[in-house]
Amino acid sequence: MSRRWRGLVWAGAAVVVLLTGLMVAEWSGWPFLRGPIESAASRNAAVPVQLQGRFRVHLLWRPRVEVEHLNIASAERFGAPHLLDARGVSLAWRWRDVWRWQRGERLRLQALQADTLDARLVRVDDGSANWQLGAREPRPEEAEAEPLGGLPRFGSLVIGQGRIDWKDPVADVDLDIRLRGREGEAEAATSAGYEATANGRYRAMPLKLQVRAGSTLPLLQDPDTATDAPWVPVRVEGTVASSRLLFDGQAAALLGTPRLQGALELQGRSLAAVGEPLGITLPQTPPFDLRGTLSQDAGVWRLQATRANVGTSRLAGDLRFHQLERPRRLIGELTGKKLAFADLGPAIGASDGAKGGAKGDVKEEAKKDAKEVGARSTSTTPRRVLPQRRFDLPSLTVMDADVRVAINEVDFGTPAMAPLSDLLTRVRLNAGVLRLDELEAKVAGGRFAGMTQLDATVRPAKWEAKLDVAGVDVANWVRGLRREEASPYLTGVLFAKLNVQGAGSSTAEILGSLDGPIDLRLRDGTMSYLVTEAMGLDLAQALGVVITGDKPLPLRCARFDLLARDGVIEPRLAVLDNRDSTVRINGQVNLNDESMALRLVTQPKDWSPLSLRTPVTVTGTLGDPDIGIEGRKLAGRVIGAIALGAAAGPAAAVIPLVERGQKPEGDPCDPKAAAPLEKKR
Repeated sequence: MSRRWRGLVWAGAAVVVLLTGLMVAEWSGWPFLRGPIESAASRNAAVPVQLQGRFRVHLLWRPRVEVEHLNIASAERFGAPHLLDARGVSLAWRWRDVWRWQRGERLRLQALQADTLDARLVRVDDGSANWQLGAREPRPEEAEAEPLGGLPRFGSLVIGQGRIDWKDPVADVDLDIRLRGREGEAEAATSAGYEATANGRYRAMPLKLQVRAGSTLPLLQDPDTATDAPWVPVRVEGTVASSRLLFDGQAAALLGTPRLQGALELQGRSLAAVGEPLGITLPQTPPFDLRGTLSQDAGVWRLQATRANVGTSRLAGDLRFHQLERPRRLIGELTGKKLAFADLGPAIGASDGAKGGAKGDVKEEAKKDAKEVGARSTSTTPRRVLPQRRFDLPSLTVMDADVRVAINEVDFGTPAMAPLSDLLTRVRLNAGVLRLDELEAKVAGGRFAGMTQLDATVRPAKWEAKLDVAGVDVANWVRGLRREEASPYLTGVLFAKLNVQGAGSSTAEILGSLDGPIDLRLRDGTMSYLVTEAMGLDLAQALGVVITGDKPLPLRCARFDLLARDGVIEPRLAVLDNRDSTVRINGQVNLNDESMALRLVTQPKDWSPLSLRTPVTVTGTLGDPDIGIEGRKLAGRVIGAIALGAAAGPAAAVIPLVERGQKPEGDPCDPKAAAPLEKKR
């Protein structure tokens, strides 16, 4: 045999021996590798790793290690007895995942199965955590993006009984999670499964949850590998903050970026408390009751709410929340039979009038408001009407949104006003700018249309609104104008245009800085005869109306051209004209201090034997108005009547009180015919 062939034979024999040795070692479980594996694992993890008791490892086919007792230590500075202590452990991995981990990626393990498991997860204030195995710089921002950032992910986690103690002051987490369960071919379908309880605090929200899962517990599965994993039945029940939660469905992972779908029931004191831990901007509301389905896949949460009762509001919707996008984004549709304006009171700065609910929160807000008002007022300050509570402007920068709204009825919460119907709008929140576009609604045979916007990116926040009102039956809309078994005080078809701006962090501040025109027209209207004569203090004709009965007088015109400057509203032209009288209004309403200084002057067109006509004044505040008359002119007529009565007899006393009337020249509602406003500044 030649030298070449002898070399090939020896090489072949060496390969056979090597393969035989590898097969024997693989079959026997590589018992001599316990020490080297411990050393390599300790070196890469930067903490001691111990493999105790029965030991087997497989490196060639489906690499895994089976050990009776596995202990992974925790660095002393974290104050934990260990990171992981488990018994009856089977740990599987892929070599390419180990290679990627050594180059800085997160460690991914195929499966972890343990009879018992005790994990102590600790993060300290500098952002470093004991589960961040290997040498790396601490990254505090990871706690905000993902509280368990750096923790190994598992394609499958099977635990007979376990405990996870998670303390993370950076993410404001302090949870005690207890696990127990069983599965396998020998287990009956009814007895297989897992249970977990979670008690403590998660992102500042106290929680107490019970989780039941069939088959492999999906609590800590890797969401990326879970896309190929079968769905597992999951039921989550308990409380989060003040909200009661029930989720009954299936999941492939619950932490990190979970995959789940199922039925959802959620009740609580305010929607804002639900959105806070998820990073969703939701308004402060009265107590709510939510029913529907919830799903999450690839970082997109989807809520299909068949019932969303908030206070007295009855809503529904289909909303999708993109959690992984930056900024986070909410899109979808909000529908419903009824939206009660009072239920949005806290969101627009008004008090929460709902009984029950977040009483503590409301009381605290009331205390804050009282302190702010008390600092700039005295005990004699009149009651304020405009909402003083400040908006939560920073929350508008947390996420973006694009939601279409379609509500059958919008209730203002007072019998004095008819509800709006068929409300349509598009709510868009983009980089801190909240905008309601394509706003439309119907009421009393007419419609509203326009837009409004609040820009929270500037200080003070800027607000603007553009609104057109057309064809609204004012008596059927403002029901307070109607009287039982009598004609309304005022009727007509209302047309209006509003284009105003303001700035501030509360409704009161915005209205207190209001600028822009407000134009109102009333067509085909009538005004109560009694009201007309009362405004002019025509005693004879008013007495006649009382005796014969009130009747509506057709309005020739009714026009209010108002202008707001720095929260002070003044009429450029404010006039009501019918066949009996022309009523002109001047003065101002100051929304800064809610004061009023209005003057109503009535010019009669007909003769009256007994008239004390004198201007009527409206002063005081919005919360405490004071209606009076100008005493100087009235006193002159009364004194003149008394003097003539004393000199010429009682019949002569009537002469100073006789009103001859005067027909106006031109159109009273023509701005050119109106007297110019006195400059008050």
